[in-house]
Amino acid sequence: MPQRVLVTSWLMREDDPSFQILRDAGVEVVVRRSPRPRTADDMIGHLAGIHGVVAGSDNYSAPVLRAAFDLQVICRVGVGYDTVDLAVATERGIQVGTTPGTNQDAVADYAFGLILASARRIVGHHISTAAGEWRREPGPDVWQKTIGIVGAGAIGRGVARRARGFDMTVLAYDVQQDARWAAELGVRYVDLDELFATADYVTLHAPLMPATRHLVNAARLERMKRTAYLINTARGELVDLDALVVALNEGHIAGAALDVFPREPPTDHPILRARNVVLSPHVAGGSEEANAAGGAMACRSVVAALRGGRVAFCVNPEVFASASGRARAMRLPI
Repeated sequence: MPQRVLVTSWLMREDDPSFQILRDAGVEVVVRRSPRPRTADDMIGHLAGIHGVVAGSDNYSAPVLRAAFDLQVICRVGVGYDTVDLAVATERGIQVGTTPGTNQDAVADYAFGLILASARRIVGHHISTAAGEWRREPGPDVWQKTIGIVGAGAIGRGVARRARGFDMTVLAYDVQQDARWAAELGVRYVDLDELFATADYVTLHAPLMPATRHLVNAARLERMKRTAYLINTARGELVDLDALVVALNEGHIAGAALDVFPREPPTDHPILRARNVVLSPHVAGGSEEANAAGGAMACRSVVAALRGGRVAFCVNPEVFASASGRARAMRLPI
């Protein structure tokens, strides 16, 4: 029987040409796309008899992975992998990969679009005009303002390049600083306190880990200017959403734009009714070009792993650290 690969990423169309990469390798393709992340129970059912996954942001917790007896590889279309229990994946010899370099421009474009949409009230103006009103609400300039970028990796650097096109002052925070890049682009590294207190627009591009959970809390929101805006296209749990609702409704900050949430979708959360907020359904990385590139890379990685090789960008290299681990990851005789 052929090996079976499950595709859950909503970024890939039902007729995505990347599927041909899997079919050419003799793999049976099982498509279960959904715009919403699935529960653990859903995933346990979907993974029965599955050898590889081209994944979205579904639940790959310990119970899910331990029930997936045939699973050899998960490759996420994107760069985040916080929904995968890496320790259990490694224990079970499951390679976990991502597709870096395929969507950073899409996310950077979208983040800057959210800055403009928030500042100039674009969404509100559309809604009121479509409703037959003619309500004009001025908003602040973006030109020559100060932007604070939290996380100066590939996406953060892309935002910085776009900000320089708007002649903005660019502040950045990152635990790993690149002095050469900063000098070339005119970026100044600062600590988080200065960034939150100084920036007119704070945009988040940091990974989710224990140290960054609720990085934006009530105290940091209090430090922001009352005229400032918060943008999040990274991970929902970077922000204490309840504290953000208070800050918005009490006018501690001018507005926010969120593409990600701690729970997706944010059903009936007060953020849905907060003032001066723009919301979108975790689509920042989903341009047509980014989807095609990420899907193709993920499919090639899954095929490589199923043939006894390695995913291109493995985030749990410990899976190869021991002879038994290598055998499980590559399904070789121990």
